[in-house]
Amino acid sequence: MSIKKFLTLLALCMVTFTNAKSANANCSNGECEFNYSNHYKYAKTYCLQTLIYEDVETNYLNFTILKTDEKCDVFETRNEK
Repeated sequence: MSIKKFLTLLALCMVTFTNAKSANANCSNGECEFNYSNHYKYAKTYCLQTLIYEDVETNYLNFTILKTDEKCDVFETRNEK
């Protein structure tokens, strides 16, 4: 296998597997638990929506609700439930 084919296959695998499991959140009254997040498992936020297994994109300082593009800042996080 040529190096060009290998790199193309590697790039396709990375795109497929990194998007296969997006983080999802369960939130109530500003307290959220996250599944499949690389940044935290639990966070407190000023966003008060109730979310049930809502797809989100997490970052160290906030998370974005993918359905509405709303960004929620977090002020306390934990990596354990």
